[in-house]
Amino acid sequence: MTLSTDASNAIAKPQLERRLVLWSSLTAVFVVALILRYVVPANNDVSWLLTAGEQVLAGKTLYGDVIETNPPIAVLAYVPAILIARALGAAAEPVVDALMFLAVFAALGCVASILRRSERLRDLQNPLLLAPALAILAMLPTQEFGQREHIALIASLPFFAALMLRVNGEVPARWEIAAAGLGAGITLAFKPYFILAFVCAVVTAALLRRSWRVVFVPENWIAGVAVLGYVACIVALFPEFFTVVLPIARDVYVPVGRSLSFMIETKGVACWLGVMLVILLLQYDCRSRAVIVLVAGSIGFAAAFFLQRKGWPYHSYPMIALAFFAAIVAVVSFRFDTRRPAGVSAVSALAVLFVVGMVWFTETFTGRILQPYIARYGDRPVILAISSEPGIGHPVVRALRGTWVSRESNLWITEHTDYMKRYGMVQPGQAETLARHVARERAWLIEDIKRQPPTIVLVDNMIGRWGEWIDADAELSALLKPYTKANSIYGVDIMVRADAASN
Repeated sequence: MTLSTDASNAIAKPQLERRLVLWSSLTAVFVVALILRYVVPANNDVSWLLTAGEQVLAGKTLYGDVIETNPPIAVLAYVPAILIARALGAAAEPVVDALMFLAVFAALGCVASILRRSERLRDLQNPLLLAPALAILAMLPTQEFGQREHIALIASLPFFAALMLRVNGEVPARWEIAAAGLGAGITLAFKPYFILAFVCAVVTAALLRRSWRVVFVPENWIAGVAVLGYVACIVALFPEFFTVVLPIARDVYVPVGRSLSFMIETKGVACWLGVMLVILLLQYDCRSRAVIVLVAGSIGFAAAFFLQRKGWPYHSYPMIALAFFAAIVAVVSFRFDTRRPAGVSAVSALAVLFVVGMVWFTETFTGRILQPYIARYGDRPVILAISSEPGIGHPVVRALRGTWVSRESNLWITEHTDYMKRYGMVQPGQAETLARHVARERAWLIEDIKRQPPTIVLVDNMIGRWGEWIDADAELSALLKPYTKANSIYGVDIMVRADAASN
């Protein structure tokens, strides 16, 4: 009896220690992630999309009264947070954070369930791997937390987990197949570019399996049907997306982009290439099919990043995050018993690259410094920003519980057109079309000012010469005549309406 008890205690002690390490590491990562949500400035795109969602809920028409270049899911994805926040009497931002954490936990739970079915991926069934996985989803994005790419990557994880089983000849459960397919459909709904990640991963899996059956598995069909259904809903409910927004995006948004050399020199690409190099070194002896599939998916996301040609940090999150997930699998499959120094060096390099990634994802412009100066002119200001930089007006307007005047987040059509003219990108016969787009944006601005005169106008002379642009337009100058320059912060003029200044 005593021997049996001692043996049980000997078995229970290591299990208790593992549980303690697991929960301690998960708690530590979660606490740091929570702290980041309060330390890191709010993301300007998330702030704008929340504002756009509130306007749609107030009865305004998306792609008519509210202009957004992305498909409807970009706005609708934040509507649940807005509704929950209203029911709780809270701000929408912390509700977005809470829902994102729930999505992270749900995705990781689904991935863990899928991997538990594998006989060939037993090393990945270690619960201790949840901590680094949580760090990739909750810490790495820093200021891009809650961005569309962040949501899309989270939604795609069950699909990649299911493919890790498929490439080894194993099959997920039915509900896991459904989750994988729907998750992939959600990812594609945000941006069609992301199909490159799925195509690269699926084709790679088919080549590794030497069978094209992987291409026709149920989750792929579910994803396809979900996307087709989504497109049908856009046609039926948001036809202006095709008639108003897509022509502008085709003529003005798509042609403008960064050079390949500029994008390659960013911290994001350096971080991604570094992670890929570490994976290559780790897989030199042991070529895991699961790692290869994830690497292929990451390369597909990288192709989407380069094709978009903007070079913005949040565009690179899916490729970097999936690369880190591939690195986790590579570390697990590495033979530390025979090459321990190399393994330790690789893990250390990944830790450094993780920090580089976090720094990269904080390089989002924010006009946070303007907030205390605008707050001097009363509560709940009605704000208009005449700028091509969304960070000038967002998230300041939400932080001050103000009202946003314009139907756009910024005057991007005018700025992109000027850029195309400046660098000789206007094609023969295109000038008239671009002029119409610019005239429409100007008409929108004037209509918005007349409909709801702002109390504060932010004129951006830091990034652009918008003061000169206003002076050259007689009608805009007349509309803004009641406003006086109260302050200028780093080139951003704070124009205050006379009655607001007296308050």
